[in-house]
Amino acid sequence: MNPLLRRVRAAEPAVGPSTGLFLLWPEPGIAELCATLNVDFLVLDMEAGVLSRQDVLRAIQAVAGRDATVLVRVPSHEPSHIEHALDAGAHGVLVPKVDTREQAERVASYTRFPPEGRRGVNPVRASGYFSDVPGYLARANSEVLCLVQIESAEAVEEVDAIATVPGVDGLFLGIGDLAMSLGQPGVTTGPQLDRARERTLSACRTHGRLAGAFAYGMDAAHAYAAEGFDVLAVGNDVKLIREGVEGLLRELAPTRGAGTAAEVVQ
Repeated sequence: MNPLLRRVRAAEPAVGPSTGLFLLWPEPGIAELCATLNVDFLVLDMEAGVLSRQDVLRAIQAVAGRDATVLVRVPSHEPSHIEHALDAGAHGVLVPKVDTREQAERVASYTRFPPEGRRGVNPVRASGYFSDVPGYLARANSEVLCLVQIESAEAVEEVDAIATVPGVDGLFLGIGDLAMSLGQPGVTTGPQLDRARERTLSACRTHGRLAGAFAYGMDAAHAYAAEGFDVLAVGNDVKLIREGVEGLLRELAPTRGAGTAAEVVQ
């Protein structure tokens, strides 16, 4: 079973939200490293990152056997993007910029085989390279995870309708784009975003969907967890590398003038 779905269905409130990272760079070793840590999910980001389809496959292969859910944020609503991610063996997809019920219906249909949806039958790696196609087809619809992103003022107004769509397993707030749509670019706090989170959480609770969000900082992550979000992304590989290097440089700052550059580096 999809590890994230297994964890969520266990219904253990004390565990807290599932936490994970977005990966922007096409380096499978980064995905492999992250999967060895205690993260619940990884999002291979084809929308904001520089990953190709081959990069996605390599990253999925790199984390095989690890207890982390692998999602692919597809670059658009095109069925070929969604189907390729699932055929390559991703546990699910994160679909950006879903503003209406009609859009949600279309993208959800591409994640399920008939009669529940319209996904094409070509599960290459997902079926063990065609070693168990009947078995995969029998279980895929109940194990694939489809999260749609709420990233605009229009989507916030439509969250209740979007949450009723069969095959939509959760709503995931894209806080940065949502802030832009609400007229406050780069400002990820405030009454409008509080209202958006409240409406999204309410829709998810009413219709039995997962509620997710990208947290810009640990204060936000703790606040969203306290509010009851089920799935939280707490950063990406590029941001974490930058913060790590900056932290090291700050620690070295008092000593950098005490010796030669070579001595400091050593």
